[in-house]
Amino acid sequence: MGDSLGFHLIFIIFGVALPLLISGLELYGIVTHRPRARALARTWSKALVILFIVGAVSGTIISMQFNLFWPRFMEFVTKPVGIAFALEGTMFMIEAVFLSVYMLSWDRFKPIYHWLCSIPIWVGSIGSAIFITSVNTFMNQPQGFTIGADGQPTNINVWKALINPATATQLSHSIMAYICACALVFMAVYAWLYMKKQHVQDRSWMGNVIVGLAIVGLLSGIAVAGLGDRSGKYLATHEPYKLAAAEGLMETQKNAPLVVGGIVQGDQIKYGIKIPSLLSFLAANDFGAEVKGLNEYPKYTRPSLVVHYFFDGMVAAGMLIVGFPLIFLGLYFWRKKWAFSKPMLYALVACGLLGVLATEFGWLLTELGRQPYVVYGYLTTAEALTNNDAVIRYGFIFPLMYLALITLGVAILRRTMNHNGVTNASH
Repeated sequence: MGDSLGFHLIFIIFGVALPLLISGLELYGIVTHRPRARALARTWSKALVILFIVGAVSGTIISMQFNLFWPRFMEFVTKPVGIAFALEGTMFMIEAVFLSVYMLSWDRFKPIYHWLCSIPIWVGSIGSAIFITSVNTFMNQPQGFTIGADGQPTNINVWKALINPATATQLSHSIMAYICACALVFMAVYAWLYMKKQHVQDRSWMGNVIVGLAIVGLLSGIAVAGLGDRSGKYLATHEPYKLAAAEGLMETQKNAPLVVGGIVQGDQIKYGIKIPSLLSFLAANDFGAEVKGLNEYPKYTRPSLVVHYFFDGMVAAGMLIVGFPLIFLGLYFWRKKWAFSKPMLYALVACGLLGVLATEFGWLLTELGRQPYVVYGYLTTAEALTNNDAVIRYGFIFPLMYLALITLGVAILRRTMNHNGVTNASH
């Protein structure tokens, strides 16, 4: 299930963020009277269609897995937050309908009317992400119900369940991370193409695209960092066990240190660099603040300290995906030739991978940091799992399906994508 969700997250990144980038690029082309910008938006829209189709298939597979592997989980969560699944499907349908209209009307509508068709696409994509992520926020902070004699939720307040303490923080942080990762991946693609000899004649407009995407990546990366700080303070207040596991903090203490690096061994993180009092500051903007340790919780409810690796990986990747575009933009305005040197371009290519990795690490921290619960405090992962041995035995089929989907998707993207229209368009 983890493999499948990890694969699906890649499609979520593009499905949520790419419609917004395309809409912004087309509007920029209309307002500034730049046909090349509109032509580039049209090229990107072809990629969106392919990713949308593959993402729809992958989402269907995820739905099958929820029902096959986790029947008790579905029985539990559909009562308080089942409406979120229905609303997510509605948003997806809106996105699909208007994506069809958008693709078929490039040469039929006036530019501004065509651009208006893009708005429901990104509204639907973001709305879809909001509703499905709200289910995950409920899993982290379940509320809006009481437990009946049968162990199932009763006396349900749907809006209280959906709008819980985790909602605002997790939604804003994840959606902004998708935008950042998507911009960085596209920046990486154009940085790679820029270095190819067959694209020498396209370097002028490709350089402008790289600069534009670097700006989007940098600004969204800074926003993600700010929201990440807010997320840390949320964890300290509402999910302190997760923050303690991420830092290997066993004892509740003031002036808690931040551990960087190290190796997890049992209930310790060895050989890490401890920065005095920094965890307390990140948790409460106070170097002397008290941070709750894992010893406050029964041993069987504590998450594994392995999440420390994902926390460190997320932060390290986040620093690089802000640092590299910042250096590139500084060089662009100071020494343009250096900005497009091969070492700098390779660094931008690396940003694409780092952006996706940072998002994956953040997801792993969120999910594994909640274990052993699937709905924290109410339903353990072991309880939620099906007892059908045949289903579990053949579960490997699903990751294989994802590998096939990704292989097919990449192959179709490579065959479909070309920039002839962009190259031939006037500036």
